[in-house]
Parts: sequence; C-alpha cells; structure tokens
Amino acid sequence: MKKSVIILSHIGFWLMIWFLIFTITNLIPMLLPSKDFNPLTNWEAYTSAALTVGILSVPFYIFFFYTKLIIKNVKFLIYPLLLIAPFFIGHVIWGENNSYKYMDALMTLVVILLFGFLGGLFQFFTDWFKKNRLKTELERKNFESNFALLRSQINPHFLFNTLHNIDTLIYDNQDKASKSLVKLSDIMRYMLKDAKSDFVELQKELNHLENYLALEQLRLKTEKFLNYRINVNADGLKIAPMMLIPFVENAFKHSVDSGTENGIMIDISLENKTLIFVCENRFDHSDTDKDKVHGIGLETVKKRLDLIYKTKHQLTINTDNSVFKVKLEIELNEN
Repeated sequence: MKKSVIILSHIGFWLMIWFLIFTITNLIPMLLPSKDFNPLTNWEAYTSAALTVGILSVPFYIFFFYTKLIIKNVKFLIYPLLLIAPFFIGHVIWGENNSYKYMDALMTLVVILLFGFLGGLFQFFTDWFKKNRLKTELERKNFESNFALLRSQINPHFLFNTLHNIDTLIYDNQDKASKSLVKLSDIMRYMLKDAKSDFVELQKELNHLENYLALEQLRLKTEKFLNYRINVNADGLKIAPMMLIPFVENAFKHSVDSGTENGIMIDISLENKTLIFVCENRFDHSDTDKDKVHGIGLETVKKRLDLIYKTKHQLTINTDNSVFKVKLEIELNEN
C-alpha cells in the first residue's frame, strides 16, 4: 500500500470519528432535559470533538506502532498497557462523582482499549497490504525475467541443426537453401522485434510457427512424421506473442524417432474469436527425463495464460498411451 494512501486513510478515519463525536454532542441536548445537560455552542462542540479525537488518537497510535512487536511476542503487550494506564488511574483519582467514577473509569478504559485495538488493526492490514504488494511485485518481476529469457532464447540445438541442414542444401538444392535462410531470418526477427510487444497479430504468430515447422522438417527422416493443419482466418485478431511455440518445441524435443509416421500432429482452428490449438506427440517413456529443464518454458506459458487471459482460456494436458496431448483454447482480442 502506498504511503499517500495510508496517510489519506488515517485522515479519513479521524475525520469520520470527529464528525461522529460532533454529531452526538449536538444530539445530546435534544435527548436530555436542559436541567440535566447544558447545551454547547457550535464552537465548543467543535473543540470538544477535536479534543476527544486527540485523546483517542493516543492509544490508537500506541497500539499502531507496537502491533509488530506484539505479533512477534505477546509479552510486548505490557508496553502499550503501561502507556495507557495513566488515563484509567487519572479518571479514578480525579473523577467528579465518587459513586460513578469507577464505572466512568471502566467505560473510559473500554473506549481506550477499543481505539487501541483499531490502531493495531490498522497496522496489521497496512503490513498485510505491503507484504502482499511486495510479493506480487516480486512474482511479476520474476515472471517478466522468465518470459524475457523465453522469448529471446533461440534453442542452440535448433539453430545448429538448421544451419547444418541449410549448409547441406546449398550443394543439393540452392533454391530451398535460400528459402530456408529467409525463414530462419524471419524467425529471429520475430523473436527479437515483434515478440517484445504485449500483443501481436495472430497471423504473425502463425507465420512464425509455420516457419519453425518448415525448418524442423529439414531434419526429419520422413515427411509423414509431422502432420499439421492451420485453418484460421486471422484478420483483425491479436494474441500474446510466443504463446503457441513452446508447446511445439516441447513436442519435437520429446517425440519419438523422426523416422516413424504421425510422430507429431498439430491442428489449429478458429471458432468465432476462440483459437483452438491442439498438439500431440508420441514419446518414449524411457526418455522423458532427458531434459527436465525444458519444462520451465511450459510453466512460464501457463503463468502467462493465467495472467493475460485469466478466465478467457482453457488449457488441458493429457498423457495417455505414450501420447502427450495439449489442447489450448483462447478467446482472442480484436485490434
């Protein structure tokens, strides 16, 4: 909680108490006969309410500043009690009417303890808001650093393999090698430039994904290993960048040998403004621990989905019969 908000909340609280006391002071003459009570002038009512607020603020701020110590160890409760004791003792000694002074002193003590409790409550909630805000800030910074790493990172194995494949193509198929270099350039440009925005055009995200798939296909032993379908009219829609690619990277990273058929299947469609992304890959159970660090990317994506799309997305991940399946539905925004 900001310091200005804390100060304003204190000022508002005491203004409310002053107004309440002032109102009660003006109502008393209407409720009691004049012989039992001498009405106060407006000025006397103002000053009387202000004086009462000043007296009540003493136990309030004593407990306000001692609450942290009391929470740590209840023995520190003795300090605020000792500081407010003179109010109680003074009321007993100097009470005007002996027959009622003990009752008046008890009522005074109750009011003092009440405002002391309110002071402690103010401090407790102030600390709670501060700690909660600090926790949220730390989580946000941690998330931002993870995402910055995720979107700026180019998998070195992917880059090495792609360059090696392009080098081979230069001798066998120069036209295909040239097109592959353009796709690699587009991937790097997207990751280093477009992905820095909070939202990008859906078509750019899909183009990035298709470029990635095209380069991955260069190293496949059979073209039938990868099957994908993108049936989307992305006009006017936007999506948070790098939202789909981690699932695809994960599929290639943990899939079976690329010489098999239907090792990876990807289907992307659009229903109204809801993007439906399905990615399946067959995997070998004995090889699932080969890269535990790779899961950090998926965890970051999950956090991003919860932060950006909240109730506007649904993510389900299932593992059944050596098939890892991801289904993601996102309600997209328009331009």
